[in-house]
Amino acid sequence: MKRLLINARESEKRMALIEDKQIQRLYIEQPEQQSLLRNIYIGIVEKIMPSMDAAFINIGKGKKGYLQLSQSPANMEKDDSIRSLPRVNQSDKMIVQIIKDETDTKYYRLTRNIELSDEMIVYMPYGYYVAASKKLPNDVRNQLKMWAVETKKEAEGILFRTRAEKLTKEEFVTRLNQLRAEFQQLEKLAGHLKAPAPIVEKNLFFEEIKKIYDKEEFTEIICDDSNLFRQLKTDWENRCQLTYYKGSENIFSHFMLDDQLDTLQKRVVWLDNGANIVIEENEAFTVIDVNTAKSPSYKLKRDTIMTTNRLAAKEIARQVRLRNIGGNILIDFINMRDDKDRKAIIQLLKEEFARDYERTIIYGFTALGILEMSRKRTKPSLLNQITVPCATCHGTGFVESAATIAFRLERELWAFKNKDFSEVVIEATEDVINYFSGENKHHLENLEKTLHFLIKFEQVEFHKPYYYIKRFVR
Repeated sequence: MKRLLINARESEKRMALIEDKQIQRLYIEQPEQQSLLRNIYIGIVEKIMPSMDAAFINIGKGKKGYLQLSQSPANMEKDDSIRSLPRVNQSDKMIVQIIKDETDTKYYRLTRNIELSDEMIVYMPYGYYVAASKKLPNDVRNQLKMWAVETKKEAEGILFRTRAEKLTKEEFVTRLNQLRAEFQQLEKLAGHLKAPAPIVEKNLFFEEIKKIYDKEEFTEIICDDSNLFRQLKTDWENRCQLTYYKGSENIFSHFMLDDQLDTLQKRVVWLDNGANIVIEENEAFTVIDVNTAKSPSYKLKRDTIMTTNRLAAKEIARQVRLRNIGGNILIDFINMRDDKDRKAIIQLLKEEFARDYERTIIYGFTALGILEMSRKRTKPSLLNQITVPCATCHGTGFVESAATIAFRLERELWAFKNKDFSEVVIEATEDVINYFSGENKHHLENLEKTLHFLIKFEQVEFHKPYYYIKRFVR
């Protein structure tokens, strides 16, 4: 049984799809990190970079976006008679849509190929193609695409969603004309706005609910926010069971999801058979390592290795979805000597990622036995969304050891050898003091004799190995 739990009464909004008491989908929206995906703006071209085939667009409120010129509809038309957008020039005003959220290091990704949609079709005024969901039966897909080719204008693009299976031609034409009228109204509104400015700002949280509803079959929606519950009841009362959660305890805590949420922030995820996977997210790619815990892999039988790798493959697919890991992903499974076993793991991964909303490509195993895959990145990962780099280690996960700090102190003190000082006062953490002093303080005493002044420590508490030379006494 699948349930959709919606926690929207507090400032941070959360949503989880639960199947057999396990989280299968997770969406978190914080006020200062609200996604702008699919929002539409009238922007101004600030800079054109021919060498990068790109333009940088000001979309307002200090936000900038990156537009790849070769993907602009103005550069894609095959016939000069087809209505197309003008080419990009400095200081131009243009309608753009966000297709990828910004990150700490990258601007918003923009497109001029605007998409407007309802629950059955996606309309692109300058899309130039027709497509249908691969989840639809082949005969339905062919019929829908034929209707689109017969009805659309040459520059237009149309995509049929999974829910279009029972769509009639008359209903399709009605929906298409409604979306055409919506785009015409959008263009008219853009002509009256002072750029840069937003034209369409979506309620991404509600859009995410609709996306999950469109792609999943679930029996019940449980919501803890009265306003959102009324909206859902108005739109979906006859589609599935709707329940308003009135409890004082947080809805996620009530359904005992806190431990699962905590696991999503950990590097190590344990499997049912005692093995584990280790997930390391980096800027360039994500590395996932499958470990056999205490048993060396060379001592394990083939069946045990395959059982662990299958468990790992299923959990990896789930963790990648929940953590919203995008970009290049490298997976180091337990070594499989038989090519048949590798193909089985690849097939299992394809089946598990078929449930994913984002496009994934599995390239296969390298000569070193590492599986390569990629997943489309449209939003920041969960780790980037809910955490910040550690102020102590600056995101590396490491700090200098007490030994390293003690050796640095020793080098600094040697610079004062034979100076006119009787003692030096140093504040330091306990671990640095102990390492510097040596066993039974032999190293401290020998150094004092060599440097010809006393070394006195004042112990302090600090979040990492530390010292500070307070003063020299003559």
